[in-house]
Amino acid sequence: MANDPTVVFLDANVLAKPLTRTLLIVGATDTPLEVVWSAYVETEAERHLPEHAMPLLALRQRHQFELSPTGDDAERFTTTSATDRQVLADTFAAGARFLVTEDVDDIAEEDLATLRMTAIHPDLFMALRFPRSAYLLAVNLMVAAMKNPPRTAAQMHALLGRKHPRLTAAHAEAFDGQPDAPTDPEPRVLVRGVRCVRCESVVETWTELRFGLCVDCQH
Repeated sequence: MANDPTVVFLDANVLAKPLTRTLLIVGATDTPLEVVWSAYVETEAERHLPEHAMPLLALRQRHQFELSPTGDDAERFTTTSATDRQVLADTFAAGARFLVTEDVDDIAEEDLATLRMTAIHPDLFMALRFPRSAYLLAVNLMVAAMKNPPRTAAQMHALLGRKHPRLTAAHAEAFDGQPDAPTDPEPRVLVRGVRCVRCESVVETWTELRFGLCVDCQH
């Protein structure tokens, strides 16, 4: 149906990063997006959570999330990295159009084309899909939760620049001052697939997309 939300599947390497997952989960509530993840991904993410981070079960209970279905026949994705085949199967089973992952280069172009979806790095995804209101909603919630030490929204925005340079650049006009410089080099592959991240149309070949956008959305 036309009013159904766009389903976005979060990989384990995204869920294991508290700031990143908070940005995605909270920001999505101000958009026509629905973030989901599966039992397989949750188990993998729990193994890599930082000490004192909220367990994912507690996070799901807080937001009243249900786990998405487990996908069948993961081994059919022969050109995708073996460790990511179940992730891709679960993404498809969830009815997701986008897989948000830090390991885009592990997901094969051929498999994404078959499933008519796109894999994309969280920083680029949020930069392309989050309006200013969604970003500010997430930033203000994180500020309210941070007591030791306390931070202002501008300080949180600057801090987020270390891991999310594209997102903070997209909303730089909302704050005075510049975000902090990135602490890590940007991944070589940020997006891969056949579905435009902005308008969600499907192109014939992945080469028609530039930074995740179809020709019409590039202008």
